[in-house]
Formats: sequence, C-alpha cells, structure tokens
Amino acid sequence: MRVPIALALMMLAGCHREPDFDERYASAEAALRGKAAAIDSEIAARESEASAADAVASGKPRSD
Repeated sequence: MRVPIALALMMLAGCHREPDFDERYASAEAALRGKAAAIDSEIAARESEASAADAVASGKPRSD
C-alpha cells in the first residue's frame, strides 16, 4: 500500500510546468535591467574617478 502512494508522490514532485513566454520574458527583462544598472553605476564611478583625477592634475578642487 505504501509503494503506490510513494510512487504517486514522486511523480507529482517531478512534475512542474515550464514557464510561459511572459514569465521567461519578465525574467530576462529583470536580468537585463540588473546588468544595465550595474553597468551604469560602473560608468558613473569611473567618470567620477576621472573627473577627480582631472581636478588633481589641473590643481582645481572638486565641485562635488
């Protein structure tokens, strides 16, 4: 009696539906937005470093 119940539970645990187009699209969009935000913050940090280096090289104080 326990074997059929265990077998049925194992089959249910293995069954899951594949994500549909909208779910895959939302997931990909979220991943891309995260990557874009990381790139934007890296660019902003590098621009800030570059402007600080320019200010030091020219002898002018930073205007932050």
